[in-house]
Amino acid sequence: MKKLLQTGGLFLIFMTTVAYAAKIVPAYDTQALPEQEDEGQLWERASSHENRLRNSGTIFSDRHMEEYIEALSARMLGDSIEHLGITIDFVLVSEPTLNAWAYPYGTIGLHTGLLVRMDNEAQFGAILAHEISHFLQRHTYREMLDGDKQSKVGKGLGFLASIAMAKETGTFDKGVMDFTGDLWENLSTSGYSQKNEYVADEEGLELMRRAGLPIGEAIPAFTTLAENSVYGAGDPRKMWSSHPRLEDRIKNLEKEIKRAKRKKGYTEPASPDAIDYYRGIAPALIMNARMDIAGQHFQRARDSLERFLMVHPDDPEAHFLLGETYRRTNPQGPDFTDSQAAYQVALENDSAYAPALKEMGMTQRLQRQNETAKRYFEMYLEYAADAPDAGIIRGYLEGM
Repeated sequence: MKKLLQTGGLFLIFMTTVAYAAKIVPAYDTQALPEQEDEGQLWERASSHENRLRNSGTIFSDRHMEEYIEALSARMLGDSIEHLGITIDFVLVSEPTLNAWAYPYGTIGLHTGLLVRMDNEAQFGAILAHEISHFLQRHTYREMLDGDKQSKVGKGLGFLASIAMAKETGTFDKGVMDFTGDLWENLSTSGYSQKNEYVADEEGLELMRRAGLPIGEAIPAFTTLAENSVYGAGDPRKMWSSHPRLEDRIKNLEKEIKRAKRKKGYTEPASPDAIDYYRGIAPALIMNARMDIAGQHFQRARDSLERFLMVHPDDPEAHFLLGETYRRTNPQGPDFTDSQAAYQVALENDSAYAPALKEMGMTQRLQRQNETAKRYFEMYLEYAADAPDAGIIRGYLEGM
């Protein structure tokens, strides 16, 4: 996704309101990055993790969605860091949990699960702005210089690499997780010091404002992050809901939003249309639906599919997957009304869509509607004669 930000002539000057003991100026106030040798070493370690992540087989690549996110970040940044020659980049990970993090050189990591649980562009923009703020304020480097955390950032980067390799190899050293699991959070939004989290929250609101987004949408955005609890308390990826400061940070955001709205000349824009956001992230919606179905999170999958179908109402796969959310809830029936209705719509949009033909046959068979089941099975074999389960379907036909 390497691409110089197109600014359209915009010029932003960011004013920092916090005085730091360490002489570290924000990215937009320095002439070159990294400034110091140790900061360069931090960048190298972070880059090593990013490379491992990109080679782990979990990256979600879709140019349409990438361009959408790039355009939103460009609206926030303008030409504020153009003099650095740094491009804000993005790495999208196929992962149903809700998480985001900022590498110290400006790459933003985003889970597809985060994108699909936001209700509109402003809510997603709130999280994106927060992560960009961590980069602008050089928070990872600041925390590395903190004597109590100096080793944590490096170890946390190593733990990130362990997670990526676990995805690749299918194995994970639980001892490593127990020892350094909390260190992963040093690159996630919930893992910085309270001071730095509050700074990123507050500057994030300014980035939202400059992008023309209603800052009030930051509250439902951050509240939604607690939904990670549905994925299990032992999940080392579950950053947001496990962190005790999320509630405090929401309270801080509420205070800052009230203060910002009282400023002279500020008018809160209307919330953007949800469908425009769903159009921008449509590929992630259907990808996450597949993962949630596999994880038996059927209502969450249904929510994603319904949003996807608002943009692509004639997509046969989406209708089929919607049927799967109903069927798999109670695979033995006896009521298959909702699943069959969804399969039927899939077939109306593509009469040769083999998965829907097979499941129509299976559900009819379970209801002892053998003649109807036979018809669907025969059509399935017509279009999927070499499918791995074709022999099983032929066996069903022979027994009818």
